[in-house]
Amino acid sequence: MRLLEILFYLLKSNSKTTVKQLAYIFNVSPKTIQRDLDKLSVLGIPIISYRGVNGGIELDKNYIIAKYVLTESDYKDLILSLYISEHIIESLKKSDLINKFKLVNHNRCTEILDSLEKRLIVDLDDQRTIINNDICKIINNSLDNKTYVKLESEGKVIELFPISYVLKKEGLYLYCYDGEYKLILIDNISNVTNCEKVYEGKIIPYKDNKDKKII
Repeated sequence: MRLLEILFYLLKSNSKTTVKQLAYIFNVSPKTIQRDLDKLSVLGIPIISYRGVNGGIELDKNYIIAKYVLTESDYKDLILSLYISEHIIESLKKSDLINKFKLVNHNRCTEILDSLEKRLIVDLDDQRTIINNDICKIINNSLDNKTYVKLESEGKVIELFPISYVLKKEGLYLYCYDGEYKLILIDNISNVTNCEKVYEGKIIPYKDNKDKKII
């Protein structure tokens, strides 16, 4: 989602910015922003870089998002995903990403959204938003920088390497490693701090490890 946010920011600003400024806006490291910009370039987004004192980055001013790249089915699935996500992820609710898609094709997006709002009502406790609470913001930083965190869960303090989030029917878990692979329920984490320690070993992704016994 951050890639789309960066793209919309560059489209909206319509002027030069810097990697440092983007890192501040999106609360990640400059290296992470540079990787995001590289990904956008690979996807064909014309990002222009300027060197020197007055340097920076900007989108080619002739660039626009093609309105008809997605099929009708693709477009409906995308709006459905964003509609549900905005109800459970706080930052998406605040960023109002769907309204930004309306800038690309207002009538098409509005028609799909109106139909969704009549057929599908998401009624969740506001406190159940995921990924962007204070605990997750610190974990997100470690995920971006591949560093350890020290967290407190059910009265125990553990130093571990966060790998990914896992959303199960019981709630949102942190899949992590501290010599063994674990799933820790996010709601059980009462405190977390970043560590400078970087993990450089191999990791087994959750999808390849979920059938094993995980504490």
